[in-house]
Amino acid sequence: MSKKGLQLQPHVVVLSDGFDFGVNAAYYACVHSSMFYATATLMEAVCLKSAFVFGLAFPAPSHASWTYLQRAVYGVTTHFDRVSSKVLELVTDIS
Repeated sequence: MSKKGLQLQPHVVVLSDGFDFGVNAAYYACVHSSMFYATATLMEAVCLKSAFVFGLAFPAPSHASWTYLQRAVYGVTTHFDRVSSKVLELVTDIS
């Protein structure tokens, strides 16, 4: 796609040993060919994918909490991030 000037969109990958996605399944949000984020549930993978696809901003009242989770749990850093010094300090202290 990149050879044609198109941008690859994030997608969700579900690995399962059958058609029951709730049993023995693994969920991943694939943001780039070398960026895979394991998630606990299918809904979590869809939400993470959606945030990248639509360039969504976190709600103001919970912005710091979501930014912390994005950085500390998923290790995702984007050029859209508005990160407070408190969040950066917390990520550094806990890692």
